[in-house]
Amino acid sequence: MVEFIQQIAEVGEQIIQFSWLPLLIWTVLGGLILLALRIVRGTHPQYQYHSRLALLFALPAGFIALGVIQYAGTIFSAPSESLTFISVTAPFELTISSTPSSSISTTTVLYSAVFLLFSIGLILFAVRNIKQWFQLVRLKAKCNFLPIQNLKKLDFNNRLLITETEKNIQIAFLEQEIIPVTFGINYPVILLPNSLKKDEEKLNLVLRHELTHIIQNDFLSNVIISFTQIFFWFHPFVHLLKRELIDYREIRCDSLVLSNNSVSRKKYASLLLELLPMPNINKELSVNMAQESSNLKKRIQMITQQKPNRPIPKRSSIAIFAFIILSTAVAMSCTDMQSNKVFDEEDLNLMTDIDQTGERGYHQVLIFMGDEEQSERHKEALEQLNLLEPEHIHSVEVFKGDMAIEKYGERASKGVIVINTKPDPKSYNTVLGVLGMEPQEVPPPPPPTQISDKEDYFVVVEDMPQLKGGLEGIMKNVQYPEEARQKGIEGRVYVQFVVNEAGDVEDAKVIRGIGAGADAEALRVVRQAKFEPGYQHGKPVRVQFSLPIFFRLDGNGNSSTPTPEPPTNSETSSLITPSNSEMVLTADQ
Repeated sequence: MVEFIQQIAEVGEQIIQFSWLPLLIWTVLGGLILLALRIVRGTHPQYQYHSRLALLFALPAGFIALGVIQYAGTIFSAPSESLTFISVTAPFELTISSTPSSSISTTTVLYSAVFLLFSIGLILFAVRNIKQWFQLVRLKAKCNFLPIQNLKKLDFNNRLLITETEKNIQIAFLEQEIIPVTFGINYPVILLPNSLKKDEEKLNLVLRHELTHIIQNDFLSNVIISFTQIFFWFHPFVHLLKRELIDYREIRCDSLVLSNNSVSRKKYASLLLELLPMPNINKELSVNMAQESSNLKKRIQMITQQKPNRPIPKRSSIAIFAFIILSTAVAMSCTDMQSNKVFDEEDLNLMTDIDQTGERGYHQVLIFMGDEEQSERHKEALEQLNLLEPEHIHSVEVFKGDMAIEKYGERASKGVIVINTKPDPKSYNTVLGVLGMEPQEVPPPPPPTQISDKEDYFVVVEDMPQLKGGLEGIMKNVQYPEEARQKGIEGRVYVQFVVNEAGDVEDAKVIRGIGAGADAEALRVVRQAKFEPGYQHGKPVRVQFSLPIFFRLDGNGNSSTPTPEPPTNSETSSLITPSNSEMVLTADQ
């Protein structure tokens, strides 16, 4: 159950991280545009309608554009293979939080609740719209339709509108009294009450209104808006815009109908008053002539006050419509600050160390664990490392507790992650880019060199030897020398050796020791180690290694056989190294 909640929380966190900033941008821009529209209420309803429609269209358009940009960035900039950490210990996770994996944090509960709430709302709104759609399908199946061209009472102007639609429009009359309704995209239908057959003038006024809806593709717009409302049901601004859009859709349609001087304003207004008390069929998806009683006052006011020859701003309105969609969608899609923001080393609590001479064989990036905010940044960055090819990474080490402080000072009191990259500039700067840092100039890696003409081994090769069985295999064999324990001797023993073409250890010798039997014990366990051989130009070669082995007593001067589990308080919590970087073996206290 805990694992399931954590998985849900991860999805919820991804949704929030992906959507919060684009939603904020859309809300701010939409609020400013809506405020401007309310200030200039006297503008033509065509502007009012198209501006609100553009805002609702821009919301999904912005997220689609953002998704395309991120997907394209992944395809063209991130390799398809995932990063494989080559570990010489038991597999581990790079965990920033100190919360145990078996417990559920408050943040996890919050993210999982967000995901569940979003999912429930999306399902409910989707079910409602699907139900509305099936109602329209069943209603259409019950009706007896005839082509609208066959209607005998059509006037000349309506026949011109039918020709302009270029669609096969069907019409049906119902026995029940209903508000005229239109739905359908490629094959639209119009449903009218049977009572309109008695009055030819009213019939043609209603048909003019519904045909205008069809010419303007209002049903298609309404469907797109419904999908937007399903996915963004949680945003109150979406519901507000939809309500106002319905009002201005009808007002705009009235304005287009009345732009013809042959239409009587008085009769048209009285027709609206007559239709309003009738039942409204499926007002969520379909387009109705009298949608809401609340907008009747505005519609009547527009009908009585509109100038007879007032021009319809078609081109300028479409231009505003396109501008709002484009500008809002671009603003939303170009604000992916969560993944593309570049930080400096101080912001991220990082330290970089370039191998200027090539002696070390890798460049280094140190990540110092800090406050919660920094830890979240580090966690996101480290997760992005999984997108890198293995060829970029030399090794990754995680230090905690006393060992971290001993190696890197008090700054490392909360832990250190050491990322060693391959020495080529591309690998180093690729890792820096994933961590959100600017690229740096680095010297090219030196060619592989031998120690001397008399020796037949390498110090650095293309593919360094890999320790078989991991650190755990060696730790099991280490026995703390009794003499060293009794004398309270502890410290590091440095063993140098050569890994031959078969992966066996040769010429092992102590180059710095602590005596009291520890040197001999270190030599014993190292000589028993087995490696995958190193490769140069595709062939196995001999490679020299230096291995420090750390012997440590507890506070009472006691020692014990090291366990396979890596230490968690005073030593490295995990260690990954395929090459000459320091390996620490501990006789646990």
